[in-house]
Amino acid sequence: MLFTEVNSKLGSPFLSILHGHPDVELAAVVTSPPGKLCSYFTGDEEAVDVADQARALGVRVLRPRSVNDPDAVAALAALEADYFLVGNFQQLLKPPLLDLPRRTAVNFHPSPLPEFAGLAPFYWMVREGASASSVSAIEMGRKLDDGDLLMQHHIPLSGRETGLELRTMQERANVLMLLDLIPHLVEDTLERTPQDVSRRSYYGRPRDEHYRLDFFLPAAVVERHVRAAYRSPGAWFTAPGGQRIRLLSAAYGEDDRPALGERPPGTLVRDGGGLYVACADGDWLRLVTVECGGREVAVDDPALALLGEATTVG
Repeated sequence: MLFTEVNSKLGSPFLSILHGHPDVELAAVVTSPPGKLCSYFTGDEEAVDVADQARALGVRVLRPRSVNDPDAVAALAALEADYFLVGNFQQLLKPPLLDLPRRTAVNFHPSPLPEFAGLAPFYWMVREGASASSVSAIEMGRKLDDGDLLMQHHIPLSGRETGLELRTMQERANVLMLLDLIPHLVEDTLERTPQDVSRRSYYGRPRDEHYRLDFFLPAAVVERHVRAAYRSPGAWFTAPGGQRIRLLSAAYGEDDRPALGERPPGTLVRDGGGLYVACADGDWLRLVTVECGGREVAVDDPALALLGEATTVG
């Protein structure tokens, strides 16, 4: 049985693989209740609908308001699944639901557990400057993301990824890991390795305050925060009139950047056709693209004339 969000870019390929695999009988797809979407994917240009996809394949679809409600638990118990496979499902499975599968419940998590447990690891890993990533398949326990490791796939990073790029890389790695794990599920030959709790780090859902740019931080840190928030919702700052500007890309450490001297953090200066913002360490960040009317546009777009010479933003 597959648990995933209805608009999940991970759940969609998982569904295709599980339905088409000759050794797998997919009992049902459990997905978001009507009207609820996973925020990870709401800004994507192309959308998926796992419920529609499952129905087209002839797979049973369940959309309970809460998977832990007694009626939902009873309905799932009647299906007598060997495994619960959880890929990007944001309801917490609790006992007695977690005790239903005949063999076990497996969660596919987009991080190198025990590090970056919790929500939106693609955002936090870019924001924190992680130098490598992994995806992890774990046996689900009573606490969030704390079960034994069943498999991990390593993902090398360049250090220049955006949050969206890393999320996509993690989705692809999880799909490959599912293919590698299926034979072990079929043959019941899972190897379990306890997580090293001394290395555990946990991150919650990013809040609006995390997306607000703080130019009193070093320029290299601000640039990471911009990449982490790409593409949606986007990192932001406020213009002098109070308008929120969503900065989608920025450049730091360019060899040909002008010598602009030191200004108070948040000062904007146009020089040589570029728009720069002063940061805390006396260095400058070049603003490259922003969101305007739902589109990603260059900062020299006429609509952005409010960001003029010597403007201070924050």
